[in-house]
Amino acid sequence: MLIITLSVVALIGFFMYSVASSATNRPVLVQAGDALISGNPPTYTVTIYLQNIGTSTVDLTEINLNVPDIGASASLTCNPPTLKSGEITKCTASLSTTSTITTAKTAIIETKYGALKITLLRA
Repeated sequence: MLIITLSVVALIGFFMYSVASSATNRPVLVQAGDALISGNPPTYTVTIYLQNIGTSTVDLTEINLNVPDIGASASLTCNPPTLKSGEITKCTASLSTTSTITTAKTAIIETKYGALKITLLRA
């Protein structure tokens, strides 16, 4: 009976350790500074700075920017495309739309790690 109890306690401990370590070993992206949109229709330039505040490396090679308010989306290009913990990258995109943008717009950055809601300020 003692061996069974110790085995169950060991399995529960291993489960808790594996869940906690996988939850803390992940990338977390945040906006670092202002996100700016400049230009005029039909093509706007978007500049966004992102920082990895997580504990593992982020791969930003396939991320998209969506601006639902105007129905526009674009692929973001980040330099550098991978970020270690604490690093910052500059991402740019060319956004094509016939809408005239005169005020700030809410945008969503979609990555394989999740979505990040940002505000694009008119430069």
